Amino acid sequence: MMKPILTAVIVDDEYNAIEALDKSLSQYCPQVNIVGKAQSVDEAYQLILQLQPNLVFLDIQMSTGSGFDLLARFSQPEFKVIFVTAFDFYALNAIKFSALDYLLKPVASTDLKEAVAKAIFQIKEKQLTDDLKNLIRNLQNPRSRKNKINISTQKGIELVEIDDLIRCEAVNGFTIMHLNTKNEIVSSKDLKFYQEILEEYDFFRVHDTHLVSYHHIIRVQNIDGGILLMSDDSQVPIARRRKPEFNEWLKKY
Repeated sequence: MMKPILTAVIVDDEYNAIEALDKSLSQYCPQVNIVGKAQSVDEAYQLILQLQPNLVFLDIQMSTGSGFDLLARFSQPEFKVIFVTAFDFYALNAIKFSALDYLLKPVASTDLKEAVAKAIFQIKEKQLTDDLKNLIRNLQNPRSRKNKINISTQKGIELVEIDDLIRCEAVNGFTIMHLNTKNEIVSSKDLKFYQEILEEYDFFRVHDTHLVSYHHIIRVQNIDGGILLMSDDSQVPIARRRKPEFNEWLKKY
């Protein structure tokens, strides 16, 4: 039998949810040793300080406060987090924005094994980035263009300020992020992923392959379906079928 290589704490205000996850981890992830369980924010905080786990399985919505409230108590988190939650669009959007892992209840064994394997790799490689701090900062300042998005690349994670992001371009299942520094970052996530988390930051998908920031549009040219002149001097086509929706979107500003 595989020896445990990670210590973990489960935080959830529902006893049955804790026991179900504990059972699944024992069955599918023997690499994880559950050293503590907590049903409140205060209890979890003290437990994490005492046990110093490698990994925390954290529910988002609890009767004693949110999982985000718990994380905000740690100025320098030294553990990885896997969120375990029922569907909550705002919360999941924030988690995706910061490139953190989450599991939807009821937790599927394949998703659990994948999330744990990723956590083990990151901990072994000492990839304890500022993702948790970035998440809390973004939650405290919703819709601020000074917020940073964690961009997943084949080499790891890069943090980019929203205001520096001009447009996102889909290429062969990847996404090229075009920045106002003239740099480009190739993300392993597809364009739909970024569309979902950037729309609330004034981005619009004008074409199957293009997602643009309103704040970097210089001019709209009425050629064919339409052409956008962007701040990096690029020209982005507007799909004809998206033109009416795009015009309505512009009226908001």
